[in-house]
Amino acid sequence: MSATEDMVSRRAASSIADPLARASVYLGQLLALALSLTIIIVIAFFTLDEAVSRFGVIALSAIIVTLTQPAALNSLMARYGALRVAGRLFDLALIAMVIWSGVWFFRVKEQLYSGFYMGTPENILAGALGMIALALLTVRAWGWSLVVLAGLFVAFGFAGRDLPGILRHFGMSLEGFMQITWYSFDGVFGRATGLIADQVLIFLIFGALLERTGAGASLIHIATALTARIRGGSAHAAIVASGVFGMMSGSVAANIAGTGVFTIPMIKKQGFSANFAGAVETSASSGGQLTPPIMAAAVFVMADFVGMPLGLVILAAALPALFKYLGLFAQVYAEAIRLGIAPMDPADVPRLTPRDWLNSALVFVPIVALVITFIAGFSPAMAGLVGVLTALVMGILLNPDFRRDPFRIVQALITGGISSAQIMLAVAMIGVILGVINETGVAIRFASAVSALGQDSLFLALVLAMCGALVLGMGLPTLPAYLIIAIMIVPALVRSGVEPLAAHMFVLYFAVYSSIMPPIAYGCYVAAPIAGGHPLATAVIALRISVVGLLVPYVFVFSPSLLLIVDSFDWMELAGTVLRMLAMIWMFGSGFGGADPRLGPLRWPQRLLRMAIGLAAVMPDPVFWLPAVVASVAVGLFWPRPATQGVPTMIHNREK
Repeated sequence: MSATEDMVSRRAASSIADPLARASVYLGQLLALALSLTIIIVIAFFTLDEAVSRFGVIALSAIIVTLTQPAALNSLMARYGALRVAGRLFDLALIAMVIWSGVWFFRVKEQLYSGFYMGTPENILAGALGMIALALLTVRAWGWSLVVLAGLFVAFGFAGRDLPGILRHFGMSLEGFMQITWYSFDGVFGRATGLIADQVLIFLIFGALLERTGAGASLIHIATALTARIRGGSAHAAIVASGVFGMMSGSVAANIAGTGVFTIPMIKKQGFSANFAGAVETSASSGGQLTPPIMAAAVFVMADFVGMPLGLVILAAALPALFKYLGLFAQVYAEAIRLGIAPMDPADVPRLTPRDWLNSALVFVPIVALVITFIAGFSPAMAGLVGVLTALVMGILLNPDFRRDPFRIVQALITGGISSAQIMLAVAMIGVILGVINETGVAIRFASAVSALGQDSLFLALVLAMCGALVLGMGLPTLPAYLIIAIMIVPALVRSGVEPLAAHMFVLYFAVYSSIMPPIAYGCYVAAPIAGGHPLATAVIALRISVVGLLVPYVFVFSPSLLLIVDSFDWMELAGTVLRMLAMIWMFGSGFGGADPRLGPLRWPQRLLRMAIGLAAVMPDPVFWLPAVVASVAVGLFWPRPATQGVPTMIHNREK
């Protein structure tokens, strides 16, 4: 997330001092509203020409980002009048470049359909200008990471004849590069762009509308009341709230910024450190991207890639997500024991009234309606539309503030439109990368190398794939990260013998967890300032409390029955996997957390023993995991209590 984006998102356009910049933001918001309405209307009533819809959404997204994040609001340009003028001229130039590239795109549109496109200096120049504008605006929306990655792939494409060994290829000409990336349906305007525009953007609008209806406040209130009698209750409530809203957000950072301002102070008030509070929020928001049924909209792309019904992919994601969250709850509970944090004082526990339970419908009824629409066989886009309309109706019926202020609907559509525009720019840059990958065959070479390694050791192939996914996903929102990694790495895993669905789930997990992986750890850089902690310290704790989530992908690759719907499903394998997952959660939770419900705080020898048992439980061979399950029961239930517990004095944290 760029500094300009953060500034504009946190401040109303009316508070911008520069009148021209304020007018620019207003105009951009108006176009964002138009984009959201267009998405809704097209899903409900129309089918657009493929070229028109793909180029139109990219061009409109570019203009929206230009206007809502004007260069004149850059911290450097805002100080000097001359630079502000230069910033305005720069923005006008970007819009002109996008429009000019559009003119030439539609001039040759029929040639694209027929396959007889011929590059000329004029249309090559126009396409290059459009691509440069998209790259500059992607930097404005998401920072440098994605554009630098795309630049490296482009350089790889042009330098092919001069590269050594396995990297060597036939290279690309400028004309060939522009044809594959701009003037075709394989690059910027390729399948990924069409899929995201047609099926996914509606869910960003759904998430924005759900937040405006007051569903977030209701969910946090109910979760707090239900978890208040558990040690670390506020942190558990934050996990629930951030997980639910994380699954509807296309960006870990955006979800942290939205829910973290409420949940992080709650966690700190109960006695947890600032770094731990930020880590819990980051881990829960990251995990939400992997939580069915929405999974930050990545589930729709995955279903398309693997050629499976959407409902089956959602079902496959259920148990891994459950164990991931059980591991996070266990770590928080152990930390609360170690710190001597008691459940909330009974006098401070929120009392749930019938009205509170009725308000829970703000969250659950739209999600249930959405899932029912899936099951009924409608498209993901139509299911998203049903979710939007249901959220709107529930907000009007149940929230008097929402009823009295219809402008909240407009604000939600504007927010959804801006989020959609930012995602589409990232997808456009992904299109450049995919075009180069298709032209050079680098994905096939990578797949061959990894599969050769996988013949000797599948584990080493998975570690290599994990490292590639973490590196490629650093600094990127979930969907673009998954798109790149799925194209580059999944074929390699499938050739190594991994089930296709398990391979896609594996790379999605690590694409998401790249948000907490140092040194980038961009989710932690958003959470740490809210918590008053240090980003890298927050990232280290986030990794520690997410250890189960980081190991779950290895478990379902070696024991694919955990995904429930694979061809090799076996009930005995599933039962054994569930047993060892529970043992792993128990041992890792107490070992890494440093405390046990029976024994209180643990000494390092005890902690190391539990970590070793947990690691043995991960192993797919019964020779390792069966003794680990028995040992976890013995250590957890029958280890002698110390003469003095040594549990710190439990402190009730009264809400002020």
